Amino acid sequence: MFRVVLFGSRNDAPRSAAGFDPAKDIPSLAGKVIMITGAAGFLGRQTAIELARYSQPARIYVADLPRDEEAKKAVASEILRGAYGDHEEAAEPRTEIRFVDLDLASLESVRDCAANFVAQEEQLDILFLNAGIIRVSPATTKEGYEAHFGINYLGHALLARLLTPLLRRTAERPGADVRVVVVSSEGHLMAPKNGIDFDSVKSDCAGMHYAKRYGQSKVALIGLARELSRQYPQFKVAAVHPGRILTGMAESLRKESLLTRLILPIAPLFCVSPTVGVRNHLWAATSSDVVSGMYYEPVGVPGKLSASAQDDNLLKRLHEWTDDALSAIRPLE
Repeated sequence: MFRVVLFGSRNDAPRSAAGFDPAKDIPSLAGKVIMITGAAGFLGRQTAIELARYSQPARIYVADLPRDEEAKKAVASEILRGAYGDHEEAAEPRTEIRFVDLDLASLESVRDCAANFVAQEEQLDILFLNAGIIRVSPATTKEGYEAHFGINYLGHALLARLLTPLLRRTAERPGADVRVVVVSSEGHLMAPKNGIDFDSVKSDCAGMHYAKRYGQSKVALIGLARELSRQYPQFKVAAVHPGRILTGMAESLRKESLLTRLILPIAPLFCVSPTVGVRNHLWAATSSDVVSGMYYEPVGVPGKLSASAQDDNLLKRLHEWTDDALSAIRPLE
């Protein structure tokens, strides 16, 4: 963990893909529909802001934890204000921001979210599997899966599975460029030696260090990207590491992690703001240079994968395990 925190991937401009600049390099996404999980949080919200500002898609769906209508309106207003300034009403054309309830800790909620979305839309051009947690205290999801694994990976695996028919139909449209961006992390290097401890993920994994719990969920997300790219060559799938970003997750981690607190004074030397941190998201969603199934570090740089993240046998077992875990979930009508 110490090696990853201090010496891992950074958001250095010289390493970026041809100096990727969202203001210049994001193409128009007019008429397109986007969903971003966790878009009420730091990275997801900034992703929505940048896409609305520079590419003006028709609609961006904020898929996040249920909240009251006023709170949802506040999230949408914050995104529009970030994209268009205090006079966002005057911007034309303006991206519409919609909110769909999503609790990744409940597979029932994930299914409801997908059904709600499909009831409203006939296309889905870009899906960001962005939401995630990094916490210390052992916990489980509603169905009893370790919290990191259930929320970061399994909930997203189900959402992608339920929305895949719509992604495939969208890919059949003339000029389509369908993308799935899976937000993993260099933290996958902190996973257990065997990559994923399948025998314990349906528990709180209390005997496992939180870094390993987090790490195995990120290995699984890389596996998800690889599997989706294998099954569906008609759209591009990329796993991304955003880099070292000062977000709410980092703030909560400082409360629990001694190492994080110790490096707090020097964090600005190797951490960046969400505005910079989302560039790998944006690159993966829009660049013609994306190779489906790849894992990228900031920005657009093929990342270093652990041995387990490259293991085809582990990928096969993950796919089989996921099929079994989600077998009771009905597909959408």
